[in-house]
Amino acid sequence: MLARNTDRLKILAFTLGSAALASCLLLLASAPDFAAALGQFFIAPIANSYYFGNLLAGMGPLIMAGLGVAVAFASRNFNLGGEGQVYSGGLAAALIPLAFGGSSPWVAVLAFAGAALTGGLLGASSGFLKRRLGIDELISSFLVSAVAVLSVDYLIAGPFRDGTSNFQATTPIASGLAFAKLFPPSSLNGGIFIALAAAGLGKFLFDKTRFGFELKLCGANREFAAYSGIDSGFYTTAPMALSGALHGLAGALLVFGSYGAAMKGFSAGTGWNAIAVALLARNDPAALIPAAFFYSYLQAGAQSVQMGSNISSEIMAVIQAVILLFVTAGALPFRMRGKGTRR
Repeated sequence: MLARNTDRLKILAFTLGSAALASCLLLLASAPDFAAALGQFFIAPIANSYYFGNLLAGMGPLIMAGLGVAVAFASRNFNLGGEGQVYSGGLAAALIPLAFGGSSPWVAVLAFAGAALTGGLLGASSGFLKRRLGIDELISSFLVSAVAVLSVDYLIAGPFRDGTSNFQATTPIASGLAFAKLFPPSSLNGGIFIALAAAGLGKFLFDKTRFGFELKLCGANREFAAYSGIDSGFYTTAPMALSGALHGLAGALLVFGSYGAAMKGFSAGTGWNAIAVALLARNDPAALIPAAFFYSYLQAGAQSVQMGSNISSEIMAVIQAVILLFVTAGALPFRMRGKGTRR
């Protein structure tokens, strides 16, 4: 056990060191003022409560959507429709309070339930197509998501647009329904606690329930699971539905926490970023929290450098990609050394 922990520390040190070195070299090659860019990338995101609050605010939707990705991945299903599910769920969460009116807590509950149902139906459709017709969920989830994104764009810019606003957005939800700000003027809000609770429930579901055991068993060996009497078909549809529901809840967190309405493009790649977060966490719900923090830190640092050092967004995207490559690879040299003698 001690040797294993030592190896993990070596892997972690090698990974983080390699990622930091690679990012420094790229900044050195592209930044007019290397020292200033370095500080803006690594220090600015935690320099004060405003920047740090915004960093933490970005974690909530990533944790929730990352949990959705982890549920699908654990069962060896691949949900590439997260972006459409986040977007559609957020729209449902914005429209339900407008339909019911008022600022009762029950309206918020209905909004989140509607968001989960909307995302869940989109996810379940891909699981159903795979189970009944053998259609690859990679393709179906991506295509269904593409249709959903375009449909939500139309609804926000057309029938449900707030005519009193210059933005392409729905009418704002009642101020009493929006999550309270924790570190004003930063965007950190109470939605972070919902995301943390979801990660805790996900950990319990994965490790302490029959559903979690059978889910992971089907993911590890579907044929063995079927021989054991487990309905492997159920663990094709159900994980995709649950994954979609969690993505929909991520959209609701964005609406109730950051925007107060469904704005065109508000999902801003959350569904895709959640895949990286789930890979960083190795599908462990508890590890989603530090993984989401790390990813949000990278995003905040990249935005800081773009604004302060006049570096193009393309260069910062390359730097982020290189860092994520090192981290998700898990220090390949150490892994190869451990497997080199196997045949």
